[in-house]
Amino acid sequence: MEIPVYVLLLPLALFIIIVLVMRRKRLNYPPGSCGWPFLGETLKFLKANKEGKPEKFVKERIEKYKSKIFKTSLMGETVVVLGGASGNKFLFSNENKQVVIWWPITVRKIIGSCLITTVGEEAKIMRKMLSTFVSPDAFSRLYIKTMQLVAHHHFMNYWQGKEKVKVYPLVKLYTFKVACQLFISIEDHNEVERLSTQFNILLKGLISLPINLPGTAFYKAMRATTAIRKELLQVVKKRRETLEQNTASPSQDILSHLLSCPDENGKYMSELLIVNNILLFLFAGHDTSSVTLTSLIKRLAEHPQIYQNILQEHIEIASSKKEGEFF
Repeated sequence: MEIPVYVLLLPLALFIIIVLVMRRKRLNYPPGSCGWPFLGETLKFLKANKEGKPEKFVKERIEKYKSKIFKTSLMGETVVVLGGASGNKFLFSNENKQVVIWWPITVRKIIGSCLITTVGEEAKIMRKMLSTFVSPDAFSRLYIKTMQLVAHHHFMNYWQGKEKVKVYPLVKLYTFKVACQLFISIEDHNEVERLSTQFNILLKGLISLPINLPGTAFYKAMRATTAIRKELLQVVKKRRETLEQNTASPSQDILSHLLSCPDENGKYMSELLIVNNILLFLFAGHDTSSVTLTSLIKRLAEHPQIYQNILQEHIEIASSKKEGEFF
């Protein structure tokens, strides 16, 4: 009689489960629960985020386990959450010593190999290559003028004369425009809006369950990332041509810098790696900034006197500047 394959594999499966259970015990995790298999506590975490109360997920578990350190399972991976000042101090004072940077599998798959998903010596080399464009000096030399010009154009077209505006979407569009101009010198309005639409889809899938099936946020994000990469690759190829023809400057923006300058070992980044890093910069350069600016506007609206004081201060600063002076 022929024995089914699953019967033959059953002892192996049981052995693997026993090994994993024993390994988990040896790791000496802090208190907590990993929830459902694969799903873990992801749905509860996402629900708290959707309600606009991401801290709720952490606070509930700190209270439940009477500990500022607890284990859980998010996006298919077992994680340990450290809370409180001492936990933050431990993390930020031990990078690449007792802890290393880690991102959920969704981020690693969507963004790909880049500055934040690479660790060790390769990451250090990348940081050195990009230090010219992320230093405080670069803001005064390269960024402020562009940011002010984009802001002026954006307010004239989307804010001025409107009785009511939706702040968050408009702030996201503004910060994305700034990022596109500063990092890859894209000024075309239609191209920026097209990329912005795809980026919003990408952002919804960054923190989600890594299920790559039609209809899921992760699947849509992967498709959006493919479309963005395709467009950015064309931008990279055109810029390479203009650099070879000396019609673009090596110091024009981050893209030109990455194409023109090798690392300390004389090695140039591949086009795909450049695209992945530009993806990262566009994401990091506009998403967190959008949230911060929107929160600031909300708080100023709640405190009109403080708003009036800040408005008066900036009117005085603006009036003290000469025509065409930005800082």
